[in-house]
Amino acid sequence: MKKKSKIILGVCIVAAVLIGISIWNAWFSATKIAFVNFQTIQQGSISKANDNSFIKLSEVSLANLDRLSNYDMVFVNGMGLRIVEEQRQQIQQAADKGVPVYTSMATNPTNNICNLDSVQQNLIRRYLSNGGKTNYRNMLNYIRKAIDGKTYSTTEMEDPVERPSDMLYHAGISNPDDELEFLTVTDYEKFMKDNNLYKEGARRIIITGQMADATDLIKALEKEGYNVYPVQSMTRFMSFIDEVQPDAIINMAHGRMGDRMVDYLKTKNILLFAPLTINSLVDEWENDPLGMSGGFMSQSIVTPEIDGAIRPFALFAQYEDKEGLRHSYAIPERLKTFVSTINNYLNLKTKPNKDKKVAIYYYKGPGQNALTAAGMEVVPSLYNLLLRMKQEGYNVSGLPANAQELAKMIQAQGAVFNSYAEGAFDEFMKNGNPELITKEQYESWVKESLRPEKYAEVVAADGEFPGNYMVTSDGCLGVARLQFGNIVLMPQNAAGSGDNSFQVVHGTNAAPPHTYIASYLWMQHGFKADALIHFGTHGSLEFTPKKQVALCSNDWPDRLVGTVPHFYLYSIGNVGEGMMAKRRSYATLQSYLTPPFLESSVRGIYRELMEKIKIYNNSAKENKEQESLAIKTLTVKMGIHRDLGLDSITNKPYTEDEIARIENFAEELATEKITGQLYTMGVPYEPERITSSVYALSLIHISEPTRPISIS
Repeated sequence: MKKKSKIILGVCIVAAVLIGISIWNAWFSATKIAFVNFQTIQQGSISKANDNSFIKLSEVSLANLDRLSNYDMVFVNGMGLRIVEEQRQQIQQAADKGVPVYTSMATNPTNNICNLDSVQQNLIRRYLSNGGKTNYRNMLNYIRKAIDGKTYSTTEMEDPVERPSDMLYHAGISNPDDELEFLTVTDYEKFMKDNNLYKEGARRIIITGQMADATDLIKALEKEGYNVYPVQSMTRFMSFIDEVQPDAIINMAHGRMGDRMVDYLKTKNILLFAPLTINSLVDEWENDPLGMSGGFMSQSIVTPEIDGAIRPFALFAQYEDKEGLRHSYAIPERLKTFVSTINNYLNLKTKPNKDKKVAIYYYKGPGQNALTAAGMEVVPSLYNLLLRMKQEGYNVSGLPANAQELAKMIQAQGAVFNSYAEGAFDEFMKNGNPELITKEQYESWVKESLRPEKYAEVVAADGEFPGNYMVTSDGCLGVARLQFGNIVLMPQNAAGSGDNSFQVVHGTNAAPPHTYIASYLWMQHGFKADALIHFGTHGSLEFTPKKQVALCSNDWPDRLVGTVPHFYLYSIGNVGEGMMAKRRSYATLQSYLTPPFLESSVRGIYRELMEKIKIYNNSAKENKEQESLAIKTLTVKMGIHRDLGLDSITNKPYTEDEIARIENFAEELATEKITGQLYTMGVPYEPERITSSVYALSLIHISEPTRPISIS
């Protein structure tokens, strides 16, 4: 009897536990909500709005869609959702099992999976589209109570709050989680004045296009003394800008702002910055050799360049919270650099030219080799630039009387040496007046600019400071430079070592040597340049390791340019490598002309051949073979058949396709463009060179429509 009682008691306990678990799951357990393919900024905002510990949010990757059945609600962002049929079925299966699924903004109709009723869909759509902390919080409580059916730990839900589409905003002062909204600039400025945020006469910056949480950026700029205007606007953005009259705009959005905006910025001389939001965790991005790629790169970097945005500087990246959800925040280390960069650019607008310090780097080979830049007479062009700067009020004291004297000074004081040129090197160190950098100076600059692991790469490759090049007997490192008042001219040292000069310039995987790094760190911290110029196409800075774009603090161009405004005089004929200079060294490009074009003057050589081809094209069918043999005889005589891989059998006529190839070849050579003298900045083309260049550039080979062209 006792045994039976124990069994009954045990069954009752188990039943009670099961009933308790059932009741807990039905009324009290946490509501688990999954997010698929959501933008980090929106998902993060929803997470921050969640103050209910009984609502758990999770991000589910496309690789784990089979886990959706374990959730009480699934949100799918259909915009740009790229899934295969198997993954689509996994979402559908979760919906078929009764898991509430809501898909928004589906760009592919087959991905528009939703099993909510029309009332639920409409309410959630309004919560999401209006956004904001209040709407997101109410949406989560609505899901727990009305969709998941759990009444424990829910608050009274409110209907979606219609938020304005055009407003200024700011975080609360006493409670930073509060979202304050202002419909007019007047109201916003009153708020700033009431809270001691407004500085009379201070520079103004507009922040717009939030793809990440801008709170820390706003705080940092306010702390720096700016009046900051965060704007969220669909239809009134231009009127907000017109009223604020900003000194700069920081656009965090993807894509273009449009031609109207570009024209306005040009007219008002307003700087446009487009800092990058990285779509991955900080550690993942720092270890990614690409940095950014594909459509995300096109929208984040390429299209803003069309608007004239400068400095594609990676500022925001993702961080995971304790629940594993991602948020896009400003990276603290890079935020400091970005704000200093903005300071330096805007200072160029107000600082008198006479007080501006400018460092100009040129590229030259070792010893007595001339300065080089693609298509440019470098020394005369450089001298003309210095003369123009003098006319504009820059301090260029000590500038020689002519370009020839400048060239002599560069060879004497701004030279580059091979490691084996010991005699010339010793002479230069005695009489070339190099800037001598002590170990203490160098180490202080390294500490300020480089991470310890980056400097360890330098030591591993080049030894301890000062290395074995440009070194004095007392352990200093020499940096070649010529200084004229506030303008310093500097050669760009070799970015690596070895006999392959092309590879040294165009990139190796090794860290640059001490001499290379010291030159740029002296420019930043010793000379304290207000602006950096690289003179001519091209040097090696944009080819130093490692990322292709969206650089981090472990990439050499990012560290060597620092916060200094960078301008690069680049040949208009080299667009591809110019893009690298813009994106990898943060350069604003100033194009210079190619040398003037001339026709190759070989048209006469091919005149007889072209005449015979013309006769062939116009001849009757019965005469084609004879005319073809005549063309072949001349083609073989001129050796053209070897270039095109044609036979030389004189009694076998060429086919129509073969004659078309000969015609294309001869026409291409006859109209080949060659360059005349190198271009000198500040010296216009001669009238006849303008004519020949325009003629050469506008020549387009138009084939006869009745005859196909064979391309080999």
